Amino acid sequence: MTGTILLVIAGLFSLVIVIGLFISSKYKFNKSLQINCDKKIIFNTLDDLSTWKKWSAWSVENDPKIKITYGDKESGTGAIMFWKGKKMGKGELKITSTQPYNEIILSAIFNKGVFKMDFNIQLEEIKEKEILVKWIVSGKTRRGAFAKILGRMLPKWMGRDIETSLKVLKHLCEGNLDE
Repeated sequence: MTGTILLVIAGLFSLVIVIGLFISSKYKFNKSLQINCDKKIIFNTLDDLSTWKKWSAWSVENDPKIKITYGDKESGTGAIMFWKGKKMGKGELKITSTQPYNEIILSAIFNKGVFKMDFNIQLEEIKEKEILVKWIVSGKTRRGAFAKILGRMLPKWMGRDIETSLKVLKHLCEGNLDE
């Protein structure tokens, strides 16, 4: 009986490794939402990492134990935010470049580099004060089979956080939340 159980466990482990050989380590997904306000308000909110705790997944509402600190800059290219929490783990978010009122590119590192990803947040003006905010996530997992399989789960897990973040950002920018 014990031998059968060990054989089944070894078989499942082998199956995961074999499946991992055929899964790409690269991933990419996006979420978007229309926000009805001035494009500058949205951009300035996104470009200032100190505002992220008001609307993003990196907040006390999502992780009551989270501690957030900042580097020398809190906004613009080079700004960096560090967090450590029970639910969100440990990580950092850095603004790597901006194109004012159009695009912000950030790099994120989660749990000591297990996951590294890039965020490209684009603002597309549909018409005056109707802005499509598109959040594109891309990255590459480590080579291991388990990391690759977890990478396939990111669109579902992280996608929910991004959708929620965009909804709260919408309410904040449209003036429906207390700042």
